[in-house]
Amino acid sequence: MSLPHASALVFLLLAGSADAEERVRYSSPTMCAVRSSTLTLLCSFTGVRPVVRVVWCVNHLICHGTTPSVYDSKLLNNNWRYLYLGDLERNCTLQINNIQKQDSATFRFRMEATERVGHFTGVKGVRVTVVDGDPMMVQSSAPGHVREGAKFTLSCTSRCSFHNLNVQWYRDGRALTESGPALQLTAEQSANYTCVLADRADTMSLPFRLTVERHPVDGPFAVPLAISLGLLMVLLLVVALTVFLVKRRNRRPASRQNGASAEKEHETGEHVYSNTMPGGERGGPDGQEMDQRADEVNYAAVQFKPKAINRPAATQDDVVYSSVARPSQ
Repeated sequence: MSLPHASALVFLLLAGSADAEERVRYSSPTMCAVRSSTLTLLCSFTGVRPVVRVVWCVNHLICHGTTPSVYDSKLLNNNWRYLYLGDLERNCTLQINNIQKQDSATFRFRMEATERVGHFTGVKGVRVTVVDGDPMMVQSSAPGHVREGAKFTLSCTSRCSFHNLNVQWYRDGRALTESGPALQLTAEQSANYTCVLADRADTMSLPFRLTVERHPVDGPFAVPLAISLGLLMVLLLVVALTVFLVKRRNRRPASRQNGASAEKEHETGEHVYSNTMPGGERGGPDGQEMDQRADEVNYAAVQFKPKAINRPAATQDDVVYSSVARPSQ
C-alpha cells in the first residue's frame, strides 16, 4: 500500500473513531488505585449490531489490528488479572485484579461489528494511576457530631479517588460485615471507625471519631414537660417551707409551756409560813392578862399546796388557820 493510501486509511480510522466517540462512555476519565487492590473501569457502548469482538488495550490510540491487548474476546488465554464484566450488547466494564505498578496507563475499549463501518474505539480512554499502600482515610458525609437516629455515610479514601475497593471496616476495633468503600450507617452510639484495604494491613486508616448526641426534648411535649417540671419545683418548695414552719411552731409552744410551768411551779410551790401571836389580843384592854399569860401562845400556819393547772383564782387568800391553846397553869 502506498504512503498516501496508508495515510488516508489511518485518517479514516481516526475519523471513524472520533465520530464514534459518543458511542463509548467511561465512568471517569481518570482513576486511582492502590497496588494489589482491585479496580473496576465502568463502561457502556452503543453501535451497529451484531458485535463480533470487544477489546481492551493499553496505551494505544485505536486498539487496531495486532495491538497488544489486556483483554480480547476472541482469545481464550487472557490474563486472569483482567476480567471482562461486560457483554456484546452495551456493557463494556473491565475489572483489574491485583493491580500493579505497570497498570499505570491509559486503557481504551474497542468494538467490532460484522460490518466494517461498525468498528469504533473510545479514544478518550481511562487514565489509571497506581500508588503504593498509603494509609487510607475515613471521610464522613456528616460532621463528627451527629444526632441520634441520623443517617450518614462513611467513605474510605486515599490520595486519589477509588472505585469498588475491597475494604474492611472496623468499629471500635471490631470488624464489620460491610466490605465496600462506602459505609451506610444510622447514628446509634459514639464510636471510632477505621478502614483498611483487604489483605493490606499497611493501609489501615487513622480512627475517625463519631460522636452521637442524644435528642433534646422538643416537639409538642416540650412546653407541657417544662411546665410540669416548674410546677414540681414549686410544689417541692412549698412542702419544704411548710415543714419548716410546722417545726418552728412546735418549738415555740414547748418553750412557752416550759416557762409557764416554771412560773406556776413558783407560784404554787409549797410554802409554809408560821407566826406567833401573844394571847393578849383576846385579853382585856389593859393588857395585864397578856402579861400574866405570857406563856400562852397561839400558833398559826399557812400552807400553799400545789394545785392543778387552770386552778380558779381564790377570792380570798387560801389560808387555813389553826390554833393551839395551852390551858392556864
